[in-house]
Amino acid sequence: MDLSVRNKRVVIAGSCCLVIVVLGEIYTFSRNHETRARAFRAHFVILVEIILYFISKFIWNNLIHIKEKHIIEPEVVSDHQAHRLKWQTAMEWILLIYIGLVHTSYLTNFFLMGREPHWFAMLAYSALGFHFQLATGLGILKLFQVALRFIKYRSNNLADGLICRPVDKVSKRRTAILALVYAFLATAFGIYKAAQIPEVKKVMIPIQDLQRSWEGARIVQISDIHLGPTVGWTKLNAIVDVINSLRPDIVVVTGDLVDGSMRLLEDAVSPLTRVRSKYGNFFVTGNHEYYTGDVDNWLIKLEYELGFKPLHNSNVKVIPEEGDESDEICVAGTDDIDADLLGYTGHGFNINGALHSCDDTKPVIVLAHQPKAAKALLQSQYRVDLVLAGHTHGGQFFPVLIGVYLVNPFFSGLYQYGRSHVYVSTGTQYWGVPLRLGSSMEITEITLHRATE
Repeated sequence: MDLSVRNKRVVIAGSCCLVIVVLGEIYTFSRNHETRARAFRAHFVILVEIILYFISKFIWNNLIHIKEKHIIEPEVVSDHQAHRLKWQTAMEWILLIYIGLVHTSYLTNFFLMGREPHWFAMLAYSALGFHFQLATGLGILKLFQVALRFIKYRSNNLADGLICRPVDKVSKRRTAILALVYAFLATAFGIYKAAQIPEVKKVMIPIQDLQRSWEGARIVQISDIHLGPTVGWTKLNAIVDVINSLRPDIVVVTGDLVDGSMRLLEDAVSPLTRVRSKYGNFFVTGNHEYYTGDVDNWLIKLEYELGFKPLHNSNVKVIPEEGDESDEICVAGTDDIDADLLGYTGHGFNINGALHSCDDTKPVIVLAHQPKAAKALLQSQYRVDLVLAGHTHGGQFFPVLIGVYLVNPFFSGLYQYGRSHVYVSTGTQYWGVPLRLGSSMEITEITLHRATE
């Protein structure tokens, strides 16, 4: 087929897909929030599958060698060639099954959720983690090869050879083997790290105008637990044990607690009823609560059964036992910014609603899931002494962490912003892929102390 004709067909097909998506979005946003949430997840699945298709194609082309075309008649095939063909066919089937697992991983979010992770979901998401590491290994090795060839031919004044000289089969095989070894080791290490109990990260944060009765008060923050196909009751129960051992004054959950509906995950979330703190437990929504399409039921469940007060663009005044009303701090929380993206009825990122009733002469601590929301809060007209956020997972694993770092104004850890501070948790668990590589899971113990002028 003529290349120009093929390109025209690709453009026409792409344009048709774009028109269908746009019309679908227009229709979707005319429906209720549950329909919008389902449609958003469907669009996300399509996007993920497209990305995975290109990654899978890249991996396939680098691991499976093209069969020898000159072998036509079975009688002319030598024993050695027949053995090679059988081995290659077996490898192709193994690779197909593995790629099939990768492409079904996200679909387990719709069907395989319950009290504990399902074995198939764990297997499929582990394959997805391996997929990213294998593609990364192949990509880095190929770039390294290009760099070496460039240096070699440049030094010999044979720059044309960089383009013309092909990479031999031995080099391709060696690259594939090295990439597979890297992927196996990286994935095994990442899965091991993700299986551990999150570390307790201790942070001291100075607060302006903090009363002596609050000196040394401890806030325990958990974030991004993502109860769903690969995180369940057992892991959350262990997290609760750690929280209670810290004897916190306040406990906060800064979003992305769940990845599914209350009907599917109400058993998995039950350990939260055991959380104990001196002055209260608080919760704000993350983007994934809205993706479930069931956020209102979750807020009711959290407040009336699990013992967590949702800060739904609202605040509470917390007074220490040893003090009086003049010693209060305002603990506020905002809905996640993706509530606006989904047009979720009764929800939205509302700074005024969260902060307008806070006393601007007293310390203000705000819970907001995404770092972008934290930046908007700090740039608002209201007093904000500390924002507690999550969302980034510290990138979760290499090389995704590079992109996450680039698109967020705050990535992980403690930041000073004028006289204010932002703390971004790297997450208490993980999303989907049970892998931590280049990042860690944390339960954060934040100790407040009086800021010195």
